Amino acid sequence: MGVIYQWLDVIWIPIALFIVTKEQRLFAVGFIAACMMMMRLQIELMQEIGFDRGFTNLMTSDSYDRGLVVYSVYYVAYLILAHYSPNTHGPVFIAGSISIFFLAFFTSTFVMML
Repeated sequence: MGVIYQWLDVIWIPIALFIVTKEQRLFAVGFIAACMMMMRLQIELMQEIGFDRGFTNLMTSDSYDRGLVVYSVYYVAYLILAHYSPNTHGPVFIAGSISIFFLAFFTSTFVMML
């Protein structure tokens, strides 16, 4: 069961393929893959420095649970925005994807440090 839980966020890739338009699919999968990789890098960093439960220990969950919740919220927001803007393509959609990626990164970093 641990392996399934470790890769639980992969379920967002097929969901994204069904929600976004055909022209946006590659960007949506790239966004989710980049977020998955960044979350794992953040978790590894927190474990390596010895603060898997954060610097302040305000929350009892470990960094994986926190990252999974934060990034899942941003996946939902990203897919909702992509679904309701089907005519957005090219540089505008990429710029939105990058903006949401960095917003998710900074938010998850803050939550993991709590």
